[in-house]
Amino acid sequence: MKIKNNILILGFLFCGLGILAGLLLAKAKVSLPVHRQISIVSYKYGYEPAVIRVNQGDTITLKLKSKDVTHGFYLEGYDFDAKVRGEMPSFWIRHPSKSEEYDKNPIETYTFVANKPGKFRYRCSITCGSFHPFMQGEMIVVPNYLFPVSTGLALGMVFTCLIYFKRKR
Repeated sequence: MKIKNNILILGFLFCGLGILAGLLLAKAKVSLPVHRQISIVSYKYGYEPAVIRVNQGDTITLKLKSKDVTHGFYLEGYDFDAKVRGEMPSFWIRHPSKSEEYDKNPIETYTFVANKPGKFRYRCSITCGSFHPFMQGEMIVVPNYLFPVSTGLALGMVFTCLIYFKRKR
């Protein structure tokens, strides 16, 4: 009975050390940022995709399109505001800190770095109908913890199993 308790304690210790090692590796930025191209289609009254998940440090290239009427796209936290017209492959951006007007020249893509972790809403910034206030989506920027932590946990479990089966002989 005492041996089983010791192995159980050792198992928790190895799993905890594995998770800690995985977290330290994730904090050390082992995973390299990637370049993601994301197309967002706006329509009355929503966005497709409604949720975007990216890792912190990823370079994001947005391509905006509207299925029907003129819509806005404001990404909170990144101070990005755009206007996209129905069935046009380009859009206009506005720099809220600089002016209240949209640029005269349309662009086809907008690139930025997702350097702030958290949940950021995007919403329509041009009134497009009666359900306009409900036209929202979210971009979730997370540190990439999943792979290193799960690898550390798996290694901790393997060590625990090795010790358990070695003691059983």
